[in-house]
Amino acid sequence: MENRFVFVFSMMLLLLVAGMQRSFGEPGVSKVENRGLLFTDNQAGVSGVDGGYSTLMGDKILWFFGDVFLLSPTSPTQAYVGGVTNCGLLTDAGKGVEPLSHYRFFTDPKTGVARQLIPYLPGEDNSLRMWPFGAWYDPSARRVWVFYVLVRTNSSGGPLGFTTLGTGLAAADAKDPDNLQFERLTPKNGEASNPLRIWWNNATVPIFGEAVFTSPDKNDPFLYIVGSQMIKGVQTGYMARVRRNHIGDIGSYQYFIGTAQSPAWSSDISKAAPVEGLTNFPTELSVSYNRYLGAYLAVHSQNLDEKLDLSIAPHPWGPYHTIAQIKAPHRAFSKAFCYAGKEHPELSKDGGRVIYVTYVDSERYWLQLYRVTLTR
Repeated sequence: MENRFVFVFSMMLLLLVAGMQRSFGEPGVSKVENRGLLFTDNQAGVSGVDGGYSTLMGDKILWFFGDVFLLSPTSPTQAYVGGVTNCGLLTDAGKGVEPLSHYRFFTDPKTGVARQLIPYLPGEDNSLRMWPFGAWYDPSARRVWVFYVLVRTNSSGGPLGFTTLGTGLAAADAKDPDNLQFERLTPKNGEASNPLRIWWNNATVPIFGEAVFTSPDKNDPFLYIVGSQMIKGVQTGYMARVRRNHIGDIGSYQYFIGTAQSPAWSSDISKAAPVEGLTNFPTELSVSYNRYLGAYLAVHSQNLDEKLDLSIAPHPWGPYHTIAQIKAPHRAFSKAFCYAGKEHPELSKDGGRVIYVTYVDSERYWLQLYRVTLTR
């Protein structure tokens, strides 16, 4: 029975790949393999996660998650003990799925359950959520930075019952990677006028931090940071850049104000221009330079549909165009939707020909991993 299921499931995936459209000579996807759910068999009481950002941190890979449900790891009945708004784990660095089989959640030493990485400030409670976004590790300073979105739950409840307030930035000393302690950073306007330490306010400007990446050019000193804003009902992508040694200074950020053919940058965020082709994603995504394709590769869910888009661009600022779509092969529950699609480029193999992507099924509430083989 099990072999029959595997055969049928594999045929479904092959049919899905075969049905993906691409032009002759255009890069695309030749194979998709389901590699199962990640991190479910843990000793930290974690019974569900979403988000699933990751970044290479020296000889480790650091993973971040949002809205985490916790069970008692010592109770015979696995009693529910609450939740945290974010948490994380470490795996060893490496290619493919091998590093993912050995992992350790950051835990509270008193309880043994997963602990929150991005902390609350005095007076805050769980009506405020802080969900991790893109991260970057500075090897010279051995310091790790993570952007996060602040949301406030509202009375409507349900998985979409929240209001986005903005995004912030937190940092931690990574010299002792097993004991990271993040601090939420205050932008230059100070805590008195900004008690939540919001860097970009969703009500007035695009919010940034949804992906962080670098150029393959060793002489390029910049980090590139993806942002977004809802425009006429469409989530529209924007781009910021900052010199790596100034990531903690909001006054050093520049915003893309040009076009893909004529790029330009400004410190005035009000002039920020959309990135051509980077659109229609539910805030979370990944962007990285893929050496096999010789292009920047963006991976994201298509809104809340059962699809992930793969798009490429010659420059960080575009223009992006879709080369393939990966369709989730099934819906585990009738009310489920898929979201949080992204690539984990530190796992890629064969120079980027084989990549690893995840998404979250809203009812399963775990990361689903795919091994994707590209073609050109």
